[in-house]
Amino acid sequence: MAPKLRLRSFAAIAAFGLAPLVMSCSNKATEEQMKTLHSLDQQRDQLKMDLQHAQDNLRDAQGKLANADRDLADCQTDTKAAQDGLSRWPNVWPDSVDWRVAPPPAPAPETTMKKHHHR
Repeated sequence: MAPKLRLRSFAAIAAFGLAPLVMSCSNKATEEQMKTLHSLDQQRDQLKMDLQHAQDNLRDAQGKLANADRDLADCQTDTKAAQDGLSRWPNVWPDSVDWRVAPPPAPAPETTMKKHHHR
């Protein structure tokens, strides 16, 4: 007999031998089993709610973290710009030479006015 055939034969005999035992078992759960099932259902429902709450909290925390990361990046950019400006002080802006106002012209020398007589 081939090994596959022997295995199938054994499985068939075992199935027929166990059939009366399985058919004689009650398919009704006892009161204690029903209480246990009900308790497990409640635990499952509570765990689902806890999981949803944890996922919501995680999303909120990730959003806050992303905002904090953006704020940090902005702060680092501003700090670098300030440090760069301080390193070039007093010429902080590259085009500051164009902004310089020419000094006012020197005052014109005072001339004395002579009185003219009209006739």
